[in-house]
Amino acid sequence: MKTLKQISLWKYLPLTLLWSLFFTPCGAQNCIVEDWTISIVSNDMTSMTVQQKKVLTIVNQQGARHAAFVCSCSKKNKLSSFHGIVTDGSGQVVREIKKSELLRTEYSPYLAVDDYKMYYDYTPPTFPVTITYEWTMECRDNVIEYPWFCPQDDYEVSVRHAAYTLQVPKEQTVRHTQQNISTQVTRTEEKKMQVLSLQLSDLPALHREPFTRPLHERIPLAFFAPQQFVYYGEEGHFNDWKEYGQWEYSLVQGRDELPAAVREKLHQMTDGLPNDRDKVERVYRFLGETTRYVAILLGIGGQQPATAEQVAESGFGDCKGLTNYMCAMLKEIGISSSYTVISMDHRRLMPDFASVGQMNHVILQVPLPGDTIWIECTNPRIPFGYVHEDIAGHDAVTVNADGGQIVRLPVYADTANVEKNAVQVTLTPDGTASIQLKQETRCRQMEDRLPLSKMDKNDLHRALQRMVHAPQNIVSNSQVSIDGLSLHIQATMNSQKYASANGMRLFVPLYPIRHGHTTLKSDTLRTEDIVISYGYVDEDDVTFIIPEGYEIEAMPSDTIINSTFGTFSIQLTVNANTVRVNRRLLLKAGTYPAEQYLQLFNFFQTAVNSESQKMVLKKISGTL
Repeated sequence: MKTLKQISLWKYLPLTLLWSLFFTPCGAQNCIVEDWTISIVSNDMTSMTVQQKKVLTIVNQQGARHAAFVCSCSKKNKLSSFHGIVTDGSGQVVREIKKSELLRTEYSPYLAVDDYKMYYDYTPPTFPVTITYEWTMECRDNVIEYPWFCPQDDYEVSVRHAAYTLQVPKEQTVRHTQQNISTQVTRTEEKKMQVLSLQLSDLPALHREPFTRPLHERIPLAFFAPQQFVYYGEEGHFNDWKEYGQWEYSLVQGRDELPAAVREKLHQMTDGLPNDRDKVERVYRFLGETTRYVAILLGIGGQQPATAEQVAESGFGDCKGLTNYMCAMLKEIGISSSYTVISMDHRRLMPDFASVGQMNHVILQVPLPGDTIWIECTNPRIPFGYVHEDIAGHDAVTVNADGGQIVRLPVYADTANVEKNAVQVTLTPDGTASIQLKQETRCRQMEDRLPLSKMDKNDLHRALQRMVHAPQNIVSNSQVSIDGLSLHIQATMNSQKYASANGMRLFVPLYPIRHGHTTLKSDTLRTEDIVISYGYVDEDDVTFIIPEGYEIEAMPSDTIINSTFGTFSIQLTVNANTVRVNRRLLLKAGTYPAEQYLQLFNFFQTAVNSESQKMVLKKISGTL
């Protein structure tokens, strides 16, 4: 509640601060989009002018990163004008920013790319501060889509007003769709142009919640694209995913010719193999042995793969080039496959709106009888046929002569994503311990461990020390091996202080393996459904060998929990001088109502608390 003195001061507050007082929902708010207008004029299929004005109020230090200006440019996308102005909380101008003050960076992880960024990194000295950026882009020869309308692009950002207008010739067909927006796009006519418009206002900030949909599925978005286009001189059109696939096929068609030496090598490697799966696997190994991934994003090369011959001769290619090369090699030995376009960021494609911008990767589908193999051609460390986490369960579009077809990649069952640990801990009276570890991980949990297989001895030992909760731990021996979709680790360790000695007692941690379970807050106000995208199983079998002359004084009791979200159990068995601890957690992937959040908190808290449990050993009276 405001005091009378506070209320009397309202008329002196700037409009932006008043907005934050009235419209901030429960929870933090870091930035307010006061106004964001995007105006696009495209007089023909080869060019467009994009004018933007963005007015932001940065509320606090957490929102300071929104103060920066960043603009992606290229040879075909030019920043023709720019102006910035900064005002403080009282409305006074504290800084003007000219185009000449922008910095340019061409840094990129890619080998060949014609993109660069113009940017200005502004750090507000006080808060609140309001920043206005106005800029114009001139784009030519690459108008395959129009800019997206995305006024709310982060958590803790509210939007007061945002508007989008697109002007194109009347005879041009523009496709559009939207998500999380109830307002409809309006269409009017002005002389020879049609104008499509969309406005939004009073959008409350979205708050980050654990186990929820990704941000891009929660925010309001609108997409616009021409049905017919000219892309780097190549005419094209598509209205749906089938036609999109036909266009992609036109870019791939005729680019599968292989050098004679490669064709001969392929037959030497595969002609004697008993079945097609073995042949595909052998060619996949050959791809990994003879090529490496290097991204190339130049002109239409951003969409069109290098020829198979170019990849064979150079030994490198991007996802498009390597996939096309793999497809060509399989074709040479009589195995058909499909060039497949996919997003590694978005699980779902918009079924009624085909667009290039939804995709950022290419893989290969090999449909064998009763066994469809998905091949990631850019990373030879991935086991043959394994569907990695960036594409598992994602929609994709297979590209063939008859067009594109949306398919969905498989997801491994929760019980297939396994981590099994067999640990033997031999204790001594002073608290030191020798530890023998055998670990097997499969599928998604195996994928998390893959980097270990390429580490040198020192890095591997440091990683194992972090994996095992044992103070002053020294790894004396280790081995990592991969068998299909399983990764195996064996290690011998010595901890100088595994148990805490106190007089006649030893306090012994029961769980030497770190699982890193999610820690939740019990008082979180939940609004979104709970989304667990990745289910798994952890199984620990830990055997403690008790030092001679000691007996068990106290130990935790068994625990069994059956929850909507999975199961959790702890069982302890005492036999002579050993204590065996069996611990199992199953987390089930799925979508659950928001009101079950407290149940999820309790489920995870039980697992987290178990990692801190100890048993107490007491020295037997009369022993030395």
